[in-house]
Amino acid sequence: MDLESLLSEEYKKSPHGSAHADPADAYRGVPFLKKPVWKNEIAAYFFLGGVSAGSALLGSIAELVGGPAHRKFAHTAHYVSFVTFLPCPALLIDDLGVPSKFYHMLRVFKPSSPMNLGSWAFAVHGAGATITVLRMLAADGKLPLIGAPIAMLPEKLLAALGIPSSLLLAGYTGVLLGTTSIPVWYTSRLLGALFTSGSIATGAAAVVAAAAVSDIEDHNALQSVATIRLVADVATLIGYVAYVRTTGAASDPLWAGERRILNVTSLATLALSILGGVAAISGRASRMGRFLGAISSLASGALMRWAIVRAGRVSAEDRQGALHAMRATEKRPGWTPPA
Repeated sequence: MDLESLLSEEYKKSPHGSAHADPADAYRGVPFLKKPVWKNEIAAYFFLGGVSAGSALLGSIAELVGGPAHRKFAHTAHYVSFVTFLPCPALLIDDLGVPSKFYHMLRVFKPSSPMNLGSWAFAVHGAGATITVLRMLAADGKLPLIGAPIAMLPEKLLAALGIPSSLLLAGYTGVLLGTTSIPVWYTSRLLGALFTSGSIATGAAAVVAAAAVSDIEDHNALQSVATIRLVADVATLIGYVAYVRTTGAASDPLWAGERRILNVTSLATLALSILGGVAAISGRASRMGRFLGAISSLASGALMRWAIVRAGRVSAEDRQGALHAMRATEKRPGWTPPA
């Protein structure tokens, strides 16, 4: 027996050496990770920011390729984007605790950091949504004092410039979760894609709901958006199944307690949204049917984000899940060769 093993055996026998027969058991059951402090505010930000990004994308596309015939529909999409973005700064700053933290994120530009890139996307998207709405109000003669110079801004250029930041805002939150060490977020690399498809689906749903309430009868635009929403809903369903499967045992917190109820309800409302999308494309859906289908998509998107955020707090306590998620692999060799 070598010296190290001998000392280890003597240490175990010592009444003062360890509170456990095997020192390796000293911290067994103690979580490695600190619980995320994110609460309902951040889940609401993920949802509303996604809706804002998705509706802005649809508004920009309608302006760029739709022409004057779809102008009212495009403006409705931009108004939806602006309104859903309004609560986001307050939700984000409340989660940060200190407002200056957000300002400090914008002092540098670091594309390799999802949080920094997301902060810039958030700021640029918000500025673009605000300027776009001001330009629309000015063009309608609703800004008498400052409207003339704002109305001179090129509408299609604003629409084109808003697309990159909207795409980033739609998916960066999922990528951000995936860079943490929380097993239910970290294990799979599909959260960014899942959040992007969900943002497009909920953005389209919000625009359809707003169009139904405001009596917009742009049949061609509504059919196009119904198709986009259906494709995005199906992509979200496939993405969610793939995310759960690639997460493996680390996804268990998603299916326990209140998270199970949130998930099951989310999938049920997503199925209703898909059925409503099929009916809308086939022309068998009434205005009320389109509205209810859109509400189902919005409910599914909100519940899914709440379930994923809340699952992270439980997953942080899973010591074995953290060890499994952080193990060395061929793609992530770390400091040791893969097992």
